[in-house]
Amino acid sequence: MRIIPKTALSLVCLAGLLPACSTSEPESSARPNIVVTYSVLGSVVADLVGDAADVTILIPDGQDPHDYQPSARDIETINNADIVVSNGLDFEEGLEDVLASAMDNGVSVYMVGENITVREPDEDHAEEDHAEEEDHAHGAGDPHLWLSPLSFTEVLPSLTTAINKATGLSIDETTSLTQLTQLDDEITEVMSSISSCVLVSGHDEMGYFADRYGCTVVGAIIPSFSTTSEATAKQIADLKVLATSNNVKAVFTGLGTPTEVSEQLASELGIAAVSLSTHYLNGAANYREFMLNLANQIAEALR
Repeated sequence: MRIIPKTALSLVCLAGLLPACSTSEPESSARPNIVVTYSVLGSVVADLVGDAADVTILIPDGQDPHDYQPSARDIETINNADIVVSNGLDFEEGLEDVLASAMDNGVSVYMVGENITVREPDEDHAEEDHAEEEDHAHGAGDPHLWLSPLSFTEVLPSLTTAINKATGLSIDETTSLTQLTQLDDEITEVMSSISSCVLVSGHDEMGYFADRYGCTVVGAIIPSFSTTSEATAKQIADLKVLATSNNVKAVFTGLGTPTEVSEQLASELGIAAVSLSTHYLNGAANYREFMLNLANQIAEALR
């Protein structure tokens, strides 16, 4: 298995490291090419397929998938894939029309969000998300499903079937399922080392993690599933009251959260602003390391 970030592909080709590679034809590999929209999901897919296929990551690590806009080469990469694996659920907002067009043209596209039990929005922004659903085909519920490994144990059987059908491979998900269950146990152990887990997050991204590992999310700086939304002054003021009344120990921020807002809120509360990598690998070797980094960072900040 080779994970090929889209932005690095042309450099790899120019260096002559892939014999049959061209700067615009990532599908030229002898092995099937699976295109995955972002790095965390790509790591799970790469672990599943092993050396049987190449995995091309579309959105560069560190860019916000919520507001990423595809280039002409991205569109070509999608249309030349054996199969595209995406989150769906309005997560890759800028790719929705491109993926829909690719499906119309016969490209196999697997959307993870269509194959799990999706966490629904709470009352605070249910009306907003309902309005988004009217504009988008996959807008129902919380897209941040990767923040619980058990989401993937639900997905892997149908994902494996889809990959095998699109590529002609015969991969098996048993090993990946075992590894994800073990990872869930490891994260549970990390989170059990703290007496209380009360969170303020950058946007409404921590729901799956909180539901699985016994945390309470009292609010978010951006009270939306998407970083493309904005918070009002009243919402920030209300969040400050909630954080004080719940004795919040840290403000957890991340990709897409305005740094000046999070730092100002943390300063007024007299607590730390902790930056989490929730949407991309950020140097982690794989999904397991990514999730354990996240859990340990949260636990350390709350001790």
